[in-house]
Amino acid sequence: MEFSTEGYIKLLNLLIDKGYNFCFYDEIDEDKKTVILRHDVDYTIDNALSMAKVEHNLGVKSTYFFLLTTDFYNLYSRNATEKLQKILSLGHGIGLHFDEKRYDVYTVDDVKQYVQKEITLLSELLNREVNVVSMHRPSKLILNNDIQFDNIINSYSSKFFNEIKYISDSRMYWREDPIQTINSDSYYQLHVLTHPFWFFTEGKTMKEKLETFIRHAMENRYDNINDNFRQLEEVLPKSDYFEWI
Repeated sequence: MEFSTEGYIKLLNLLIDKGYNFCFYDEIDEDKKTVILRHDVDYTIDNALSMAKVEHNLGVKSTYFFLLTTDFYNLYSRNATEKLQKILSLGHGIGLHFDEKRYDVYTVDDVKQYVQKEITLLSELLNREVNVVSMHRPSKLILNNDIQFDNIINSYSSKFFNEIKYISDSRMYWREDPIQTINSDSYYQLHVLTHPFWFFTEGKTMKEKLETFIRHAMENRYDNINDNFRQLEEVLPKSDYFEWI
């Protein structure tokens, strides 16, 4: 399928036409035809907000997972926090995207300790309970153990990773055709992972999308410096900056 805004809308409309009910992780009902939409936000919050608006316009709800320990965005900045609140106001959920590589993790207990730590921080930031976690590039420790948390839903638990039909677009690649999977009418419940970056960044190929992101990141960095540096234009005119990109 096409990795574009239009391609994503087609995917949503197909799910709607097939009669799937969109639900959060704690709402899964074995007696209903349901789909959980999971979105891991690895690089930029802007793409997530764009996707959230598209979903809202179609009457769809999903869960967005954000990293606390990334160099790409800062959830504690005012700008980022306002965007998270906007996503919530559109009827979506927010979960923790946990990167175990941030810590010295050797055991399941280590994972539980640090997930709980970050869940608490994210809940305090949003002023609401966060009760679901997805793992960022999970290791064998996580994949080989059906980790159960107290009061936290693990999207990689056996229930959501094995018992329910799981499909993913990791690295802009579907391991199986999602359109064919949905059209087959073989699965009463679906767990679909998409990354907003691939669908809401300009460009058709992976290379083009990454180049777009890097260019925009440079412009954002200039604007951030301009907000904190008097008379930046006198030192470094923005017209010169645009020559760099």
